[in-house]
Amino acid sequence: ETTAATTTAATTTSTAIEEKQPDPAVKLPRMDGSTSATPLEAGLKSELLGITYNEAKELVSHTKTHESFERLLKGEVDLIFSVPISEEQQKAAEDAGVTLSSVPVAKEGFVFVVNADNPVDSLTTQQIKDIYSGKITNWAELGGKDIPILAYQRNTDSGSQNYMTQFMGDTPLKKPENKYVATGMGGLMDAIATYDNSEGAIGYSVYSYAAQMYANANKVKFIAVDGVEPTKATMADESYPLSSCTYIIYPDTADKNTMEFVDWAVSDQGQNAVLKSGYLPVNGMENQFINPIPPAPVKKKNKALLAIIIAAVAVVLAVVLVFVFNSCGSS
Repeated sequence: ETTAATTTAATTTSTAIEEKQPDPAVKLPRMDGSTSATPLEAGLKSELLGITYNEAKELVSHTKTHESFERLLKGEVDLIFSVPISEEQQKAAEDAGVTLSSVPVAKEGFVFVVNADNPVDSLTTQQIKDIYSGKITNWAELGGKDIPILAYQRNTDSGSQNYMTQFMGDTPLKKPENKYVATGMGGLMDAIATYDNSEGAIGYSVYSYAAQMYANANKVKFIAVDGVEPTKATMADESYPLSSCTYIIYPDTADKNTMEFVDWAVSDQGQNAVLKSGYLPVNGMENQFINPIPPAPVKKKNKALLAIIIAAVAVVLAVVLVFVFNSCGSS
């Protein structure tokens, strides 16, 4: 009986998913990508297929940055949504005889995160590098409490670690103890938000995940870098110094369906879907929402005319009231 019930449930689920598959006339490429880009793909599919976001989300399955890249090289998927690939990944593609192309599809930001109770709100680029190279080890050196800095990192094959390696540049990144290496975005954020001694923790992520997908976002805060806080507005105008993009990455052997999807994703319609998904489009479309055009100021002449009209109305009302009062008195 249990086996039959399980089989029936599986069949029902399979049928439901099949009913939500794209119209055969709309042949979509096989996609994969990083965890933070899951809502992005869902938003694009929702717009393209004319289905709800929740229905589209059921059609999305991402295996994380490294795994999706490996699948792309093996030809198991046609494209991936990813942070910029690392030098190691580029070499792996060359070794596999695969030439890759990257097209930016949404703006993104590399962010540093601390516990909400940490009094430090801003750090310079050099201070962050000094933390992660081991030169600065106590928050008191940065105007904070006299507690040790617990500098968390990600696993070496993660997209966030790609960003971190690029950020450090020629500054050596200190090798952390295993307990300070998180294998997932959520794990690193939990270490900063809820672990013991989390008040002394610092870590990094991408803005789209930390701000929009992490459940305990109210228990962490973003560090301003060089005096600029990471927000949608500062990433839109690229004043935030660690602004970047999420890319669609595909091989030069991509078929027609893949190329048509890429072209559509960066079209006005596709970029509008990016915006509705909570991401920042790369074509500047977000400015009309983040920085709307202010209403035209009232000219001084118009203000003077308005004052005259108000005064005239007041005089007329006063005369009418006097007339009514006198009429009532004579009666």
